[in-house]
Amino acid sequence: MSFRELRDFKEIMCALGYPRLISIENFKNPHFELVADVLVWLCRRYDKSMEIMEEITTEQDRIVFLKSVAEQLLVKARVKLNLKNLYQANGFAVREMLKVATLLYEAHRNANAEEGETQEDISFDLGPNHKFAEVKTTRALSGDITKFGARLYELLGSYAETK
Repeated sequence: MSFRELRDFKEIMCALGYPRLISIENFKNPHFELVADVLVWLCRRYDKSMEIMEEITTEQDRIVFLKSVAEQLLVKARVKLNLKNLYQANGFAVREMLKVATLLYEAHRNANAEEGETQEDISFDLGPNHKFAEVKTTRALSGDITKFGARLYELLGSYAETK
C-alpha cells in the first residue's frame, strides 16, 4: 500500500464519477463497508447485469460477497482479485480495486479519445471510391475462392475414381 496507489485510486474514482467522496485516510484503518460499496459500484459500472449478493452483515456474508464479486470479474473482465487483500479492507484492498478501476478508466479514456477521432475520420474517410474499391476486391476474391473450391472438389472426386 503506497501513497501513490491511494492517490491514483482516489483520482480514478473521481474521474469515473463515483458518487461518494473518497479520502486517503479512509483506507488507513479497515473499512469494509466502503470497500463493498466501491466494489458494487465498479461491478455495476462494468456490467449492469452482474449478479452480486450485496448483504455484508456477517462474516460469512462478506466472504460470499467477495467470492461472487471476484468470480464475476474473473469471468467477465478477466481480472483476478486477491480475496485476502480485499477482506482486509485497507490499503491492500485499494491495490486490488485499482485493477478494476484502471481497466474502466482506460476504457473511459479510449472512448473519449475515439469520439474525437471519429468526427475527424468521417470527413476524411468519405472519399468517392474509398470503400467501394475494397468491396469490389472482396467480391472478386470470394468468387475466386468459390471457383477454386469447386474445382478442387471435382479433382478430388476424379482422383478417387482413377485410383
